[in-house]
Amino acid sequence: MTISKFIKPAVIILCLIYLPVNPINRTLEARDKTAELTSSIDSILNYVNCKVSIQVTSADKYDLLYEYNPQEQMIPASITKLVTAATALSVLGVNHDFKTIAYSDDGDIKDGIINGNLYLKGYGDPDLNSSDIVYLAGLISGKKITEITGNIIYDESYLDDQHYGIANYYAGDTKQGYWPYVSALNFNKNPGGYDPASSAASLLFDNLVSLNIKVDGIVIAGVTPTAAKEIAEVKHSMFDVLAHMNKESDNHSAITVFKVIGAKFASPPGSIENGEAAVIDFLTSIGNPRSIFEIIEGSGLSRFNTVNSDLYIRMLKYMYDDVKNFDYFYSSLAIAGKDGTLRNRMIGTEAEKNVHAKTGTLNSVSSLAGYAVSRDNELLIFYIAMNGFGGGANQERYKQDQICQLLCSFSRK
Repeated sequence: MTISKFIKPAVIILCLIYLPVNPINRTLEARDKTAELTSSIDSILNYVNCKVSIQVTSADKYDLLYEYNPQEQMIPASITKLVTAATALSVLGVNHDFKTIAYSDDGDIKDGIINGNLYLKGYGDPDLNSSDIVYLAGLISGKKITEITGNIIYDESYLDDQHYGIANYYAGDTKQGYWPYVSALNFNKNPGGYDPASSAASLLFDNLVSLNIKVDGIVIAGVTPTAAKEIAEVKHSMFDVLAHMNKESDNHSAITVFKVIGAKFASPPGSIENGEAAVIDFLTSIGNPRSIFEIIEGSGLSRFNTVNSDLYIRMLKYMYDDVKNFDYFYSSLAIAGKDGTLRNRMIGTEAEKNVHAKTGTLNSVSSLAGYAVSRDNELLIFYIAMNGFGGGANQERYKQDQICQLLCSFSRK
């Protein structure tokens, strides 16, 4: 007796309709879709006349969807800032604030008089601006201070005095005119290479006087005594600093943060060298062999930074798996067709608003790395680096955008 005799024909039809799809067929379909993606990207690269390295994986599955010269050593340009941001979150922590603090060497200011000096100490806030200094003066005034008998002393000792980093250090590297001036006490992004620390302290002096606080001394440089008492502070959050750095590709922010990382990883004063040591420690700790990279500064200005695709895919996967920090990291990236350095790219395509990434540009270098949301709402990790082309980077960017459009229209189904 067979089981089929006890099943009505109508039931048999329904059973046939709802039979599950053979998982082997699904796997074959997925492979076909991946092969189709590979073919489409390859066809784009047929028209690229430079050295190219690309890798694409799934953030969840971590399966390889595409690769092209994955081990090629490439100049990353400003996607180096992704390394700086990831290391900052690891070393400094997501709750770190970039502070500027006013101290007094008078232990008791309840009488309204600072019998001694007022110190303005910077801790490497790259976004300190005039409004912050005005606000700080108001906080000091709010302490009922009426007189300062000593000087206004500005202190930039938290970072080293190599204000232009490694500019002109390597022959053939990016020239000093492109490098930002970096101090522990920055001010309005330090335009023109003037002394930002002195300017910040001078503005504080003027605002204190305008608030009817008598200042008997002058504005001079110095170092805050260990026993000095904090009076007031202004600060910018880790997220705000990293978001500006990544979205706008701000070199000044990146090198300042790199040095602040160095100060925390080793000890003040923070330096490019200590920042590099922190990056090496972070990148190797997440599985990157030391031999596959050189990150000698945090902005991407140097042509002596070198990486391969494995490093970026591994790091972006690590950040994706970092539940505590990923939302901050992801949100700090430029969004295609919406903001930052991607505001004018991929508009009107499936990639618009579905790509969160960091751009990179130097002479003959163009790169793009980050995350793309596929048609299946699957988050993909990608790295695209192009080196050695002539002229501007418009054609290379266009090819990158085409690849991102393919990723966002990709479906495994």
